[in-house]
Amino acid sequence: MLNIQTEEKNGTIQMSIEGRIDNEGIQKFQENLDEVLNKSGEKIQLDLSKLDFINSSGILLIFYKKARHSGIETEIKGISEELFSLFRAIRLDKLITIKR
Repeated sequence: MLNIQTEEKNGTIQMSIEGRIDNEGIQKFQENLDEVLNKSGEKIQLDLSKLDFINSSGILLIFYKKARHSGIETEIKGISEELFSLFRAIRLDKLITIKR
């Protein structure tokens, strides 16, 4: 099950993601990311501290590219060591600011 909370403060849109981004949750996650990109904000922060699983980190790369094209800064916070290792392996940490 995937739960996404979105909150906007001072030009930053924070998305808190809880649960699993798997085959069932990927559609909901993509829809929420697209919705956030359509809001006016200077920065998007993804809080992954309660994320249990992600089956495709490529979705974050696509999101990053769309955000960058729109001039929106992207940041990820609260990730596990395992997820951070995955992001480092695909060099996502070179593109997106990651705060652990």
